[in-house]
Amino acid sequence: MFPAIKGMMLKDLKTSFRNPSMLILSIIVPIVFIFLYSLISQLSTTNPIVIAQHSDDPASNALTTIMEEMEIEDGPYYEIRTLDPDEAFHMYQNGEAPALVEIPEDFDQQLQQSEPPNVKLYVHNMNSDATKNFQLRLSHALHQFQENEDSEHLIDIHEASSTFETDISMKLYVSIGLLMFAVIYSGMVNTATLLTREWEERTSKEISLSPNGFAPLLIAKAFTAFLLTTVTTILVMILMAFTLNFPIENVSLAVIGWLVILFLIGASLGAFTGVTIKKSLPVITLSAVIGISLYLLCGNESSIRGFAYGGPIAFVWRLSSYLPMSYITDTIRFIFVTGKNHILTSASNPLTTTTSFYTSMITIPTMILLLSWDSIVKLKNNLFASSGQ
Repeated sequence: MFPAIKGMMLKDLKTSFRNPSMLILSIIVPIVFIFLYSLISQLSTTNPIVIAQHSDDPASNALTTIMEEMEIEDGPYYEIRTLDPDEAFHMYQNGEAPALVEIPEDFDQQLQQSEPPNVKLYVHNMNSDATKNFQLRLSHALHQFQENEDSEHLIDIHEASSTFETDISMKLYVSIGLLMFAVIYSGMVNTATLLTREWEERTSKEISLSPNGFAPLLIAKAFTAFLLTTVTTILVMILMAFTLNFPIENVSLAVIGWLVILFLIGASLGAFTGVTIKKSLPVITLSAVIGISLYLLCGNESSIRGFAYGGPIAFVWRLSSYLPMSYITDTIRFIFVTGKNHILTSASNPLTTTTSFYTSMITIPTMILLLSWDSIVKLKNNLFASSGQ
């Protein structure tokens, strides 16, 4: 059996590299999607602004220094492009800056006379979320300024508890979702095209007449799809390390184990669609639709949550939390943030619920086994019962 498996794997690998169009598609689509998503989403938490600072008094300088030094896990709050009032208003009016903060000339004098300072915020409010961020960040800056200048009349904001010691970086949050998409999509495309190729290249009849039987074909296709998906996954992780600061050095055995499970889910979906459709291009298109849908539902849950205040979106958001890909993605995030690899109980992962844990423990093996078994039955009937016709 082993020589037959080795021969089929070498044949598929040679065919893939001799005619790499399908292999390139399985690599290009996740990479292009990552680039496009990085462009259309606001992954950068550093907002560019201009400041019209009308005076060089100590209070004005102290406030601008605070705004320059404020930062979170993903980077600084602000990219301050100028402090000159004339240049600031010119850049804002020409659309070169999305927001302008104006510090009045008598800012220091107002504080000395215990008058409320009048700091103005101008925003090109094309995006309500961006406007909210500018308002909250300026409030935070003024609060910190007041804390430094007049700590006796502060409203103290105390964070009572947090799940993690430090916030999860938005880049890490997004990159784990994109990694889930890449593995699912590549597993689907590689498995499906390896199967549909037998019909498109008219080699299915020879396989059906092989004296080695059916098992070597299944094993060879599975291992070849796994090797090709591994290549795609490594390339995607390297790309995300450059574009999203993905911590590729922290990929542990537990993370690799969950990626293998994602591959099995993608491979079972790909096998089912491959033996059902029997044509490569429709399968690739369908794989992209399924992969992107799973990313939007399970890999970027926070975006859906922002709109889930009623109606059908609220239902979709609740439904997505029970999909096994949501549990796997959150578990990988938890492993990266905490370094804890033993996720064996529902209580050990605070990012998921007990219901989601038990639902995933049932649906993951059930989905893989049912789709794989149905694919094997269809493949056997198509190849052997009809002599590969």
